[in-house]
Amino acid sequence: DRVSLHAFRSMGRANVEVTPVKRFGDAADAALLRRLASLRAGAYTRLGAAIRHGTALLERESGTGQRLLVVLSDGFAYDHGYEGNYGQADARRALVEARRSGIGCLCLSVGGVAESEELGRVFGSAAHATLQDAAELSLRARWLFTSALRSADSQRRQWSRADRSRSRQLDDRRSA
Repeated sequence: DRVSLHAFRSMGRANVEVTPVKRFGDAADAALLRRLASLRAGAYTRLGAAIRHGTALLERESGTGQRLLVVLSDGFAYDHGYEGNYGQADARRALVEARRSGIGCLCLSVGGVAESEELGRVFGSAAHATLQDAAELSLRARWLFTSALRSADSQRRQWSRADRSRSRQLDDRRSA
């Protein structure tokens, strides 16, 4: 599998940082482990921007038809002026955009106190999981990843049908 890993944080709308930890072509080596170990939590979570960046990266560089965006987060969309319903709505919109492109999306919260209700409002009923520890991921990964990919494929097909229908309606109006 081709894997890329990026960290993100924000400090307001104009300051969203996305830091590459492993690019698609990078080796999984000691340098990667050092970069992972150096990551520190900090700042805020402008979740919609991170999802859009990840979506663009996958579209541009993944080199594969099946693409999965996994967000490791508490799932709380929060930043200056980006909280509550506004932050949730923006993150949901970014997820819709990604899924329409055929990108599966999943939020994993590991060892945190993420509230399932909050995660569900942003990611949907089946696109998030709260894991007690990283070991639990190996037990549930296949099901979670497959479910997210199926959901994206379904949404992409629905969106494609709707696009074709709108195109036919426009063609019918032009020819009438």
